[in-house]
Amino acid sequence: MLKVALTLTFLLVLPVVAIASDMEDVEKLRAEQIKKWGDTSIPKPKEIALTAKAVLDKPIENQSIAELKAIAEQSNKAANYVGFILDDYATYYRDNYRYDFVQEKVAPFHDAYVKLSNELKDYRNQSYFNIGKKLAASNNEIEAFFYFRDAYRLSSFTDDKGDHKGMRYLAEQEMKKLMGLSDIGSFIYWK
Repeated sequence: MLKVALTLTFLLVLPVVAIASDMEDVEKLRAEQIKKWGDTSIPKPKEIALTAKAVLDKPIENQSIAELKAIAEQSNKAANYVGFILDDYATYYRDNYRYDFVQEKVAPFHDAYVKLSNELKDYRNQSYFNIGKKLAASNNEIEAFFYFRDAYRLSSFTDDKGDHKGMRYLAEQEMKKLMGLSDIGSFIYWK
């Protein structure tokens, strides 16, 4: 009888312990995220995109390295915050994409977040590329190389637009130029 009572008590308490443990994990994860992402303000992705576009539309000689670094940092942070929402849409979409209601009802929201996230990442990558150009022009080849590398590694492997020579391709050309490897070809597009 005592064994049965202990077993029943254990079975009743176990879910409460599991819930408490899950709550502690959620609290711990939230605290880690707040610490990681810093200050008390949330990025405003559309405002950041407008600012980035305005700066990047100016001739490169009128862009300062400081403002390009700020754009890269703000755009990256905003893209990450958009990603926090997008991740759940993407998971649901990926798991259920074959259903018509998902294509009609969920896809438009998913796609809007993807578009905004990609736009912000493009501003970040363009900022890194422009910093690299400015550094290379001032003979700071090492730092220029690593800014080009960031633009290269953070960009899509293929570019579907125009001649398919997007940011990844452009950054690769600049890295090759710095190393005297312009004679080596580059991947352009999956044909």
